[in-house]
Amino acid sequence: MAVAYQHVREEPQAPSVFDPEITPEMDAIVLKALVKDPNYRYQSADEMRADIEACLDGQPVAATAAMGAVGAAGYGGYPDDQQTTALRSDAGATSMLPPMNPDDGGYGYDERPDRRRQQKKNNSSTILLVVAGILVLVGAILIGQWIFSGHGSENDSFAAPNFVGNSYGTAQKMAENRSLKLAPPTRKPCEAQPKGNVCDQDPKPGSDVSKGDTITLVVSTGAPKVTVPDVLGIQYDQAEAQLRKKGFEVEKKTEVSGQTPGVVTKQDPDGGTSRQKGSTIVLTVAKAEEKVAVPDVTGKTCDEARAELQSKGLAPNATCNDTPTDNPDDDGKVLSTTPTAGSEVAKNTPVTINVGKVQNQQVQVPNVQGQKLKDARKLLEQAGLKVGNVTPTQDDNAIVFTANPGQGSTVQRGSTVDLVTIGGQNGNNGGNDGGTNFFGGAGG
Repeated sequence: MAVAYQHVREEPQAPSVFDPEITPEMDAIVLKALVKDPNYRYQSADEMRADIEACLDGQPVAATAAMGAVGAAGYGGYPDDQQTTALRSDAGATSMLPPMNPDDGGYGYDERPDRRRQQKKNNSSTILLVVAGILVLVGAILIGQWIFSGHGSENDSFAAPNFVGNSYGTAQKMAENRSLKLAPPTRKPCEAQPKGNVCDQDPKPGSDVSKGDTITLVVSTGAPKVTVPDVLGIQYDQAEAQLRKKGFEVEKKTEVSGQTPGVVTKQDPDGGTSRQKGSTIVLTVAKAEEKVAVPDVTGKTCDEARAELQSKGLAPNATCNDTPTDNPDDDGKVLSTTPTAGSEVAKNTPVTINVGKVQNQQVQVPNVQGQKLKDARKLLEQAGLKVGNVTPTQDDNAIVFTANPGQGSTVQRGSTVDLVTIGGQNGNNGGNDGGTNFFGGAGG
């Protein structure tokens, strides 16, 4: 038989923060979470979650015992130093309740398995706690950003932005971002800033300002105009120094010129004109011609000579000049150039190429019959002719029997003459100097 005991205490009980349908265990959990003394609060989220899950599963919770120990003094309107009040004598001590039927469930916790509350795993409370924590964290971050971005108190002051050096359009956006106002700008020439840029402001950058304050800007209409010095004919270093002293930028170009190298031959814009400070003046400076040596191309064909001259940076004439020559070996070959080989000239200098050309001269074939072969060769070369085929023997001591074309024939200078020989070491007629001449008479 189950027996329950009731201890009566005449202290006022803390009012429940839940509706009447919420269990006392839930009240105890809330009270422990909010108790004034931190030593009696939950020490971690896991500890509180364990009580919540136990409460949802119908199990005893630790908060009930803890809040019984701390009493109502730690929460609500009960003072910490309140004395314990003695019970009235008529309140009686512990009283015994009448026995309960086992099927009634008793006054306490029913241990019977068939009456035990079915446990259900409920993670709703954990999810709610996590979501609440995330919301609190996000809210703190947003509030911090809002405060640090200048959205705090309307009366908070901050350093004035630096508008100088920015275009007026950029300055307007900067002022709008900081909740500042811009007065109508003052426009005037400024040496340090190009046209359209802010060159001064009031208040100055870094001064204390507040939202809604008005900033006055000075916007440049361009640098003041200055007369450009005339630097033609002087050395570049001197010209550059003069122009930079006046506040101009200088750009240098070089150009091959017959003037003294390094002097200014042109300037743009011209001297005496007016330009804004900071404008760029272009100076053209004389440069000495680059010299190259004319290569020696004698003995080469016209095309070969032209290719070599071009590779050296020279400009050979489109056609080669024919130069008369009596030497057939020089026909079609370069005899000389103008300028001559080895001369130092400027690049792209024209060069004339002189090529040998044998003239159309008629000569007679000399009488070489009866002459030794070596003597016949000399006679033909002296006449401007060449020795062609020699048969059947080419022994220098062989005797020339006949020539083709024959002796006395008129032919073009440089033509070839074929010879037929007899005798010699391989001949049939001896060919010794003491023998009888084939054409009659004694040998030489």
